Amino acid sequence: MSEESPQPSSPPEPVGDPTHDRLLKRLGLPDGADPLSAMAPRFNLFVRAFQKRFFSHFGLDDATADRLRELERQGNVIYVMRYSSRLDYFLFNTVLAGAGLRLSAFANGIRFHYYRPLLEWLRIASRRKHNLPKALDRNEAREHVRALARQGSSFFLFLRTEPLRTWLRGRRKHRHDELDLLEVAVRAVWDSGVPTYVVPLALFWRKGPRSESRFLNLDYGALTRPSDLAKVTRFLATYHSLAIKTGEPIDLGRFIRDQGEEVGAARIARKVRRSILIYLYREEKVVQGPALRSPARVRDDVLTDPAVQEAIAERARGPKSSPERAQVEAEKMFSEIAARMNSTLLAIFDAALAPIFRRLFSSIEVSGMERLAELAKQHPIILLPNHRSYLDFLLISVVLYRNFMLPPHIGARENMAFGPFGFLFRRCGAFFMRASFEDPLYRQVFRAYLGHLVREGHTQEFFIEGGRSRTGKSLAPRLGMLGWEIEAFLGSSRRDFLFVPVSIGYERLIEESSMVDELEGAEKTKESMLGLMRARKYLQRRFGSVDLYFGEPISLAETLGPDRARLAETALARCEAGEAERLRESKRLIIESLGRRVVERINGSMVANATSVAATVLLGAPHRGLLRRELVDRMEQIVELLRLEGVRLTAALESDRGRFDESIAFLRRADLVQQTDDARGEILYYEESRRRALDIYRNSIAHYLATPSCLARSILAGSTPKELQEEVSTWHELLYREFFIPSDEVLTSRCDRLLAHFEQTGWAHCEGERWQASEAGEPILRVLAEQSRGVIEAYMSCCAALAIVLDPARDGEGLPAEIDKKGLRKQAQEYFRHAELLGEAARPEAANDTTFSNVLDLLVERGIIVENRRGGRRSADARYARGEAWHELSGFRERLAGALAGR
Repeated sequence: MSEESPQPSSPPEPVGDPTHDRLLKRLGLPDGADPLSAMAPRFNLFVRAFQKRFFSHFGLDDATADRLRELERQGNVIYVMRYSSRLDYFLFNTVLAGAGLRLSAFANGIRFHYYRPLLEWLRIASRRKHNLPKALDRNEAREHVRALARQGSSFFLFLRTEPLRTWLRGRRKHRHDELDLLEVAVRAVWDSGVPTYVVPLALFWRKGPRSESRFLNLDYGALTRPSDLAKVTRFLATYHSLAIKTGEPIDLGRFIRDQGEEVGAARIARKVRRSILIYLYREEKVVQGPALRSPARVRDDVLTDPAVQEAIAERARGPKSSPERAQVEAEKMFSEIAARMNSTLLAIFDAALAPIFRRLFSSIEVSGMERLAELAKQHPIILLPNHRSYLDFLLISVVLYRNFMLPPHIGARENMAFGPFGFLFRRCGAFFMRASFEDPLYRQVFRAYLGHLVREGHTQEFFIEGGRSRTGKSLAPRLGMLGWEIEAFLGSSRRDFLFVPVSIGYERLIEESSMVDELEGAEKTKESMLGLMRARKYLQRRFGSVDLYFGEPISLAETLGPDRARLAETALARCEAGEAERLRESKRLIIESLGRRVVERINGSMVANATSVAATVLLGAPHRGLLRRELVDRMEQIVELLRLEGVRLTAALESDRGRFDESIAFLRRADLVQQTDDARGEILYYEESRRRALDIYRNSIAHYLATPSCLARSILAGSTPKELQEEVSTWHELLYREFFIPSDEVLTSRCDRLLAHFEQTGWAHCEGERWQASEAGEPILRVLAEQSRGVIEAYMSCCAALAIVLDPARDGEGLPAEIDKKGLRKQAQEYFRHAELLGEAARPEAANDTTFSNVLDLLVERGIIVENRRGGRRSADARYARGEAWHELSGFRERLAGALAGR
């Protein structure tokens, strides 16, 4: 502080005791240190054995250690923890010593001298003053803090030292000694001006949620510090998964200056303490989440929701019903839905799955975890992953748990509640939903349960696509859950809710064979214990790497914007009918836009792996086989193009570039490609039966190649620059449901960047007014052009079938004026088979339910056909008839035919 600053009053410093000073010198402790609580550079035999057995694998990461060393070079470092504990202090003694950092010279509320070698222990104990009055003991602690804070030392301050037994005796009011010591440190820094940094520390000995009320509450979060017995017991059970977290240092001198000298040391100390407690609370919130209420309390909270009560009353008025019977039905529905998260079963779940994942996958690469942890400290989050495998939700939960984040409450279909695994999944956070929400009472109970999760601030997870994608591409977002989550947020007092897109990419899918069977028309296999037992055979195989990426969050508060308050009134039915209708439409548009943004961000963060790149090249070639050197060259060209687009590559793919030996070997082990020798070199090819499997993997990056594919097709046709831009813009709009490419202002610059790349690599050049493919570049441009051809063929077959079935010229032939989805698909498949025979189509892998649904949605949106939704938007019972814009179908077919003509 400046010399003009007011000097706070403080008691005079005690005169040094020569005997005490000699002891400090012999122990290597600084002046003002406390031999009874100072950390030890060496331990006695028993403690050393314990340390070697249990602490040898702990340490600070390099970045944290470097940061603390820099703080030590500048001045004092005061470490602050919530609870006093000899075990914690012992661990930090080990960690600090291992990192070569300064050891603590004092800690309040504990005695640590008997951890030292026996001779030192006895020397300190012989000089220890026994039965000191508490007031004198507190004064000595203040003198230690004052002396150490003035000379550039390190020491610990614990914010709670009250033992459990004192609380049990009824002395629930905490002593203020700890705050007094922090105030002493503030005054010392104020007086001396020595740079001082307060570093919050959080140490987690357990994972998983805390119950709202537990007998004696022995873990973190208790009113008092945990007992030593409780800490040691917890440590022996969980020491392998212990986590150390250090907060951002607080520059105490700057903090004093920013607060203003007139505020006073006492108030500054309280503000510092509050800052530390906020940091600790946020760290604990990430690891443990909100306190879990008992199932009975959650049930009462859900069933007393006004909408649920109204639905119960409505059910009670029905035939063969009564208020009591309706209440029982609602309680059964709640039990069918609700999760029962349990820390013990989470630990068992993690212990069981970790070795299975190690056996199945060569690596699990995780990105964005640090950002996710920071987000979880600020607001509740909802994870929205893509869905490719039944392992998706297991992977996310295990990864979060292993990184000391509470696994989410997961929205799962009721088909996952099979056998004892339904019981286990529910205890690990799954809540279940029926396939249909037609029952009004069930719908209201489910929505009220979502409202409970939102109000309590639990992390949630559900799959934005609704179900697993069998094609490898992202499906159109299902908006029901998304809308209910938004309504729950509007009815809560939460400041914000964050939607976090999550992309999961597999080098090879465990469900590959069943997905191919379903694409070829087989019935979906129902989940069962028998199926799970049969799945043991997969443990004998390796499925490459998995990539898990937590993307940039979408703020719900920002998405709703200034209309949030009015939209909340709509949810509560407080506004007039006309205004309510306008706001409902506004909310619908917000939900649709949010759903699209989520899928776009998932697609934009997908990783490219060896399987997807090789599948792209093989399916883009004119034949089923390529010489090895050709395959390697094309893979390298695709990788370069992906890098230009900013696409993430797996570590395995990045390290294998040049020859791709490991990548090709993995494809052969997976039976995706075969090899045969020829005089011209090794030929790598795929069997026709593996075409759909390769397409599944190609589709995971197909959206990245959609724009290059459109450009390549136009260049091969000899288009002008203006025609190129128009073609790309048009196809982006037509194929949005296939690739979910954002249509924004950067499209032109993106095309310019791609064209520049084509020109620099010698693939194409602009001659006069037209782009032309070079002789060297034509093969790779044809590979790119083929990437969207299958989708266009499928669109063509569907449109042709519609033109035949709904042809107005045939109205007098007694044909129906509409057709159901199942019948239309049959007609489209028949047209596709005929086109194959005539050489007009060659990509059967794209002719699937997903692609047909997408083109039908596009035609409905454009008014070319109308949909009768009696069976639901995506139901097989949906029926289609001619719309007002039916005449536009012929023009749409001409555009599709034009894109296919250059084959």
